[in-house]
Amino acid sequence: MDETFDQLSAKVAEETEGINRYNPGNIPLLEKLIDAMVSEKKYDKDVLLTTLKLFQLNTQYYNEPVVVNILLKTMTVFPRNDFAIAKYLLDTDKISTPEIKAVLLLGEILETCNFPVFWSIVRGDYVAREGNDEKYRSMSHLQKLIKSIPGFEDETRRYVSSVVDCTFQQLEKTLLAKLLNVPVSKLPSYQREKGWLDSKTDNKYVFIANHEDSVKSKNIDEKMTFESKLSIISDF
Repeated sequence: MDETFDQLSAKVAEETEGINRYNPGNIPLLEKLIDAMVSEKKYDKDVLLTTLKLFQLNTQYYNEPVVVNILLKTMTVFPRNDFAIAKYLLDTDKISTPEIKAVLLLGEILETCNFPVFWSIVRGDYVAREGNDEKYRSMSHLQKLIKSIPGFEDETRRYVSSVVDCTFQQLEKTLLAKLLNVPVSKLPSYQREKGWLDSKTDNKYVFIANHEDSVKSKNIDEKMTFESKLSIISDF
Protein backbone atom coordinates (compact mmCIF):
# COMPACT_ATOMS: atom_id res chain seq x y z
CA MET A 1 0.00 0.00 0.00
CA ASP A 2 1.34 3.43 -0.96
CA GLU A 3 2.22 5.74 1.89
CA THR A 4 0.02 8.78 2.39
CA PHE A 5 1.09 12.39 2.22
CA ASP A 6 1.03 12.68 6.02
CA GLN A 7 3.18 9.56 6.46
CA LEU A 8 5.72 10.69 3.88
CA SER A 9 5.70 14.21 5.27
CA ALA A 10 6.64 12.88 8.70
CA LYS A 11 9.51 10.90 7.16
CA VAL A 12 10.77 13.91 5.24
CA ALA A 13 10.66 16.09 8.35
CA GLU A 14 12.82 13.54 10.15
CA GLU A 15 15.26 12.97 7.28
CA THR A 16 15.79 16.66 6.45
CA GLU A 17 16.37 17.88 9.97
CA GLY A 18 19.37 20.14 10.57
CA ILE A 19 22.37 19.67 8.30
CA ASN A 20 20.55 16.95 6.32
CA ARG A 21 18.17 19.48 4.78
CA TYR A 22 20.08 19.52 1.48
CA ASN A 23 21.29 15.93 1.50
CA PRO A 24 20.83 14.68 -2.10
CA GLY A 25 20.02 11.26 -0.71
CA ASN A 26 16.63 12.67 0.27
CA ILE A 27 15.61 13.47 -3.30
CA PRO A 28 13.77 10.15 -3.98
CA LEU A 29 11.76 10.57 -0.77
CA LEU A 30 10.93 14.18 -1.62
CA GLU A 31 9.80 13.14 -5.10
CA LYS A 32 7.47 10.53 -3.58
CA LEU A 33 6.09 13.19 -1.24
CA ILE A 34 5.44 15.53 -4.17
CA ASP A 35 3.58 12.73 -5.99
CA ALA A 36 1.41 12.27 -2.90
CA MET A 37 0.97 16.03 -2.65
CA VAL A 38 -0.40 16.09 -6.18
CA SER A 39 -2.70 13.08 -5.85
CA GLU A 40 -4.09 14.11 -2.44
CA LYS A 41 -4.43 17.83 -3.27
CA LYS A 42 -2.06 18.81 -0.47
CA TYR A 43 0.48 21.62 -0.42
CA ASP A 44 3.84 22.19 1.26
CA LYS A 45 5.85 25.15 0.03
CA ASP A 46 8.97 24.13 1.94
CA VAL A 47 9.07 20.67 0.34
CA LEU A 48 8.64 22.07 -3.17
CA LEU A 49 11.33 24.72 -2.83
CA THR A 50 13.74 22.39 -1.03
CA THR A 51 13.44 19.90 -3.88
CA LEU A 52 14.17 22.61 -6.46
CA LYS A 53 17.20 23.71 -4.46
CA LEU A 54 18.49 20.14 -4.32
CA PHE A 55 18.11 19.85 -8.10
CA GLN A 56 20.01 23.11 -8.45
CA LEU A 57 22.85 21.89 -6.23
CA ASN A 58 22.91 18.37 -7.70
CA THR A 59 22.21 18.71 -11.40
CA GLN A 60 22.79 15.00 -12.02
CA TYR A 61 19.52 14.31 -10.18
CA TYR A 62 17.49 16.94 -12.04
CA ASN A 63 14.03 15.56 -12.88
CA GLU A 64 12.03 17.70 -15.31
CA PRO A 65 8.62 16.00 -14.81
CA VAL A 66 8.93 16.63 -11.06
CA VAL A 67 9.86 20.26 -11.72
CA VAL A 68 6.81 20.64 -13.96
CA ASN A 69 4.60 19.35 -11.14
CA ILE A 70 6.28 21.69 -8.66
CA LEU A 71 5.68 24.72 -10.88
CA LEU A 72 2.06 23.74 -11.48
CA LYS A 73 1.47 23.21 -7.76
CA THR A 74 2.89 26.64 -6.92
CA MET A 75 0.39 28.12 -9.38
CA THR A 76 -2.45 26.70 -7.27
CA VAL A 77 -1.70 29.13 -4.43
CA PHE A 78 -1.77 32.40 -6.40
CA PRO A 79 -1.67 35.27 -5.47
CA ARG A 80 1.09 34.05 -3.14
CA ASN A 81 4.60 34.43 -4.55
CA ASP A 82 5.58 30.75 -4.41
CA PHE A 83 5.64 30.47 -8.20
CA ALA A 84 8.00 33.45 -8.50
CA ILE A 85 10.37 31.95 -5.93
CA ALA A 86 10.29 28.58 -7.70
CA LYS A 87 11.24 30.22 -11.00
CA TYR A 88 14.33 31.77 -9.45
CA LEU A 89 15.52 28.34 -8.35
CA LEU A 90 15.74 27.15 -11.96
CA ASP A 91 19.05 27.59 -13.76
CA THR A 92 18.99 29.24 -17.18
CA ASP A 93 19.89 26.04 -19.01
CA LYS A 94 16.85 24.32 -17.49
CA ILE A 95 14.25 26.91 -18.49
CA SER A 96 15.02 26.65 -22.20
CA THR A 97 13.35 23.27 -22.75
CA PRO A 98 9.97 23.37 -24.54
CA GLU A 99 8.10 21.89 -21.57
CA ILE A 100 9.49 24.25 -18.93
CA LYS A 101 9.15 27.29 -21.22
CA ALA A 102 5.50 26.43 -21.78
CA VAL A 103 4.78 25.95 -18.06
CA LEU A 104 6.51 29.24 -17.19
CA LEU A 105 4.49 31.05 -19.83
CA LEU A 106 1.31 29.53 -18.42
CA GLY A 107 2.28 30.88 -15.01
CA GLU A 108 2.99 34.29 -16.51
CA ILE A 109 -0.51 34.35 -17.98
CA LEU A 110 -1.98 33.66 -14.55
CA GLU A 111 0.29 36.18 -12.83
CA THR A 112 -0.92 38.88 -15.23
CA CYS A 113 -4.55 37.82 -14.73
CA ASN A 114 -5.08 37.00 -18.40
CA PHE A 115 -7.78 34.54 -17.41
CA PRO A 116 -9.68 34.21 -20.73
CA VAL A 117 -6.47 33.21 -22.50
CA PHE A 118 -5.55 30.85 -19.67
CA TRP A 119 -8.87 29.03 -19.75
CA SER A 120 -8.85 28.74 -23.53
CA ILE A 121 -5.40 27.14 -23.33
CA VAL A 122 -6.65 24.79 -20.60
CA ARG A 123 -9.58 23.82 -22.82
CA GLY A 124 -7.30 23.47 -25.81
CA ASP A 125 -9.35 25.82 -27.99
CA TYR A 126 -7.16 28.91 -28.02
CA VAL A 127 -6.87 30.66 -31.40
CA ALA A 128 -4.17 33.30 -31.76
CA ARG A 129 -5.67 36.62 -32.80
CA GLU A 130 -2.61 38.84 -32.80
CA GLY A 131 0.99 38.36 -33.82
CA ASN A 132 2.31 38.58 -30.26
CA ASP A 133 -0.08 35.83 -29.20
CA GLU A 134 1.58 33.25 -31.42
CA LYS A 135 3.68 32.06 -28.49
CA TYR A 136 0.53 30.61 -26.88
CA ARG A 137 -0.19 28.24 -29.73
CA SER A 138 2.35 25.64 -28.65
CA MET A 139 0.75 25.33 -25.22
CA SER A 140 -2.28 23.24 -26.09
CA HIS A 141 -0.48 20.14 -24.83
CA LEU A 142 -0.49 21.65 -21.34
CA GLN A 143 -4.16 20.76 -21.04
CA LYS A 144 -3.18 17.17 -20.20
CA LEU A 145 -0.57 18.31 -17.69
CA ILE A 146 -3.02 20.58 -15.91
CA LYS A 147 -5.65 17.85 -15.82
CA SER A 148 -3.05 15.66 -14.11
CA ILE A 149 -3.03 18.06 -11.12
CA PRO A 150 -6.25 17.33 -9.17
CA GLY A 151 -7.95 20.52 -8.04
CA PHE A 152 -5.89 22.79 -10.30
CA GLU A 153 -8.88 24.36 -12.01
CA ASP A 154 -10.80 24.86 -8.75
CA GLU A 155 -7.78 26.55 -7.16
CA THR A 156 -7.48 28.78 -10.21
CA ARG A 157 -11.12 29.78 -9.80
CA ARG A 158 -10.38 30.64 -6.17
CA TYR A 159 -7.57 32.89 -7.39
CA VAL A 160 -9.85 34.46 -10.01
CA SER A 161 -12.45 35.10 -7.30
CA SER A 162 -9.89 36.85 -5.09
CA VAL A 163 -8.90 39.11 -8.00
CA VAL A 164 -12.54 39.86 -8.79
CA ASP A 165 -13.20 40.65 -5.12
CA CYS A 166 -10.53 43.34 -4.93
CA THR A 167 -11.02 44.74 -8.44
CA PHE A 168 -14.72 45.11 -9.23
CA GLN A 169 -17.76 46.60 -7.56
CA GLN A 170 -20.11 44.94 -10.01
CA LEU A 171 -19.58 42.75 -13.02
CA GLU A 172 -21.69 41.50 -15.90
CA LYS A 173 -22.63 37.87 -15.37
CA THR A 174 -21.44 36.77 -18.80
CA LEU A 175 -17.99 38.25 -18.14
CA LEU A 176 -17.83 36.76 -14.64
CA ALA A 177 -18.70 33.34 -16.05
CA LYS A 178 -15.97 33.74 -18.66
CA LEU A 179 -13.41 34.67 -16.00
CA LEU A 180 -14.35 31.61 -13.93
CA ASN A 181 -14.72 29.34 -16.96
CA VAL A 182 -18.18 28.17 -15.91
CA PRO A 183 -21.64 28.41 -17.52
CA VAL A 184 -23.76 31.38 -16.41
CA SER A 185 -26.19 28.83 -14.95
CA LYS A 186 -23.48 27.75 -12.47
CA LEU A 187 -22.85 31.28 -11.15
CA PRO A 188 -25.41 31.15 -8.28
CA SER A 189 -23.33 28.58 -6.38
CA TYR A 190 -20.22 30.78 -6.68
CA GLN A 191 -22.25 33.83 -5.68
CA ARG A 192 -23.48 32.11 -2.53
CA GLU A 193 -19.96 31.00 -1.63
CA LYS A 194 -18.47 34.46 -2.13
CA GLY A 195 -21.42 36.53 -0.92
CA TRP A 196 -21.91 38.11 -4.35
CA LEU A 197 -25.47 39.31 -4.93
CA ASP A 198 -27.51 39.98 -8.04
CA SER A 199 -27.57 43.68 -8.82
CA LYS A 200 -30.77 45.36 -7.60
CA THR A 201 -30.88 47.59 -10.66
CA ASP A 202 -30.00 45.10 -13.40
CA ASN A 203 -30.13 41.31 -12.99
CA LYS A 204 -27.57 40.92 -15.76
CA TYR A 205 -24.97 42.11 -13.28
CA VAL A 206 -23.52 40.73 -10.05
CA PHE A 207 -22.75 43.07 -7.17
CA ILE A 208 -19.27 42.19 -5.91
CA ALA A 209 -18.39 44.73 -3.23
CA ASN A 210 -18.70 48.39 -2.37
CA HIS A 211 -15.04 49.30 -2.17
CA GLU A 212 -15.89 52.80 -0.99
CA ASP A 213 -17.20 51.28 2.24
CA SER A 214 -13.86 49.55 2.80
CA VAL A 215 -11.89 52.79 2.59
CA LYS A 216 -11.35 53.99 6.13
CA SER A 217 -10.16 57.40 7.14
CA LYS A 218 -7.02 57.55 9.21
CA ASN A 219 -6.29 60.02 11.95
CA ILE A 220 -2.79 61.44 11.79
CA ASP A 221 -1.40 62.34 15.17
CA GLU A 222 0.67 65.50 15.30
CA LYS A 223 4.00 64.60 16.89
CA MET A 224 5.59 68.07 16.75
CA THR A 225 5.14 70.29 19.81
CA PHE A 226 4.42 74.00 19.66
CA GLU A 227 7.81 74.75 21.21
CA SER A 228 9.66 72.79 18.53
CA LYS A 229 7.79 74.70 15.82
CA LEU A 230 8.87 78.00 17.36
CA SER A 231 12.46 76.75 17.40
CA ILE A 232 12.33 75.88 13.69
CA ILE A 233 10.77 79.24 12.77
CA SER A 234 13.41 81.13 14.73
CA ASP A 235 16.13 79.40 12.68
CA PHE A 236 14.87 81.21 9.59
